[in-house]
Amino acid sequence: SASGPNFVRGLDAEQKAIFTSRATSWEALDACLQRYAESTDYEGVAYGLSKAAVNQWTMQLAAEHPQLRVNSCSPGYILTDLTAGMGATKRPEESNCHVAPLYLLFGDVPHPEANKGRYYGSDAVRSPIDVYRGPGDPPYEGD
Repeated sequence: SASGPNFVRGLDAEQKAIFTSRATSWEALDACLQRYAESTDYEGVAYGLSKAAVNQWTMQLAAEHPQLRVNSCSPGYILTDLTAGMGATKRPEESNCHVAPLYLLFGDVPHPEANKGRYYGSDAVRSPIDVYRGPGDPPYEGD
């Protein structure tokens, strides 16, 4: 979901590092999430926060289990109960929401030994976790 990168984009440098650094520990991520849990008003960021946390957890799981392919991906903007009335028009069976997950499971991911704990867009192209990369935009090449 673009919600994760869009959430991280709006953070200050210290908070951004928690969600983007491969050195972030589970304890640091949990402490950050606990601070959000103490809030009474998420200002509409709860969904993006959850997606950013999943992306960080993906990096941690990939590091803990190097023998596995562990990555996260966006299914794309599809019509679900959550997105009803927000502009999404294609139901999952009408969309390409299967492309990225199937690619990550069975595709020829470039440099699989290095591309673990990464985030991929709905077009199955590597994407940054701190800014939005739209389908069809060039692949993200950073760490």
